[in-house]
Amino acid sequence: MKSVLQLSLAIIATTLFLTGCDQFPQASGSSVAILDLAAVAKATGQDEVIRQEAELARGELSAQLQQLAANLEAQLATEREKAGITPSEADAQRLQELTMQARQQIGNAQQQAQNQAALIENGLVEEFRASLQPLVESIAKKQGATAVLAADSYLFWFDSNVDITGDVIAAWRALPANAPAEEAAEPAAAVEEVAEVQAELEEVEEELAEVEEEIADLKEGLEDEVPAAQ
Repeated sequence: MKSVLQLSLAIIATTLFLTGCDQFPQASGSSVAILDLAAVAKATGQDEVIRQEAELARGELSAQLQQLAANLEAQLATEREKAGITPSEADAQRLQELTMQARQQIGNAQQQAQNQAALIENGLVEEFRASLQPLVESIAKKQGATAVLAADSYLFWFDSNVDITGDVIAAWRALPANAPAEEAAEPAAAVEEVAEVQAELEEVEEELAEVEEEIADLKEGLEDEVPAAQ
């Protein structure tokens, strides 16, 4: 999880370009400033906030998948019981196909849940970047920078004089507790984060509900074709 979070921060950081006026101090000989977004997240505790929110979402999705798997297994067990101890070759073939279909649907649901969790985590990182941008822009402009680049693996070398990471961390920590949303220390209001996560989970629940309906349809078809065991 930590490596995924760092990668997300790095990818989003590379898109952080800010415009300003004037020129960077002559000592640097450049109008570009450098920011280590991952370092800011770690120093301000926002990496942990994002990690906890992402883990919460993953836990909810995992619980839903476990419930879905349990429901499908119960339905399959019922169909096996109806087919009897010694089902006919045709009945056995139908049960095998139904089992394979159920497993495939569970696999699809798992993939959907993984994709949804990744979207939630990326959204949290994007919220952090958006909340950080006003501070970065203000500091960069004061120092005469016309652009801010990310200090990541693609940046081969830079003069430490153009690194504004420490200034951004200090400015973030200096914000009052009741600062406006665009300047607040949290990447987004807690209520908004919970609402967004819940919305994402509800979408997954709807998708899983559709899967369960498909299994129910298969079950009804099997009941029509396979007579109950005598």
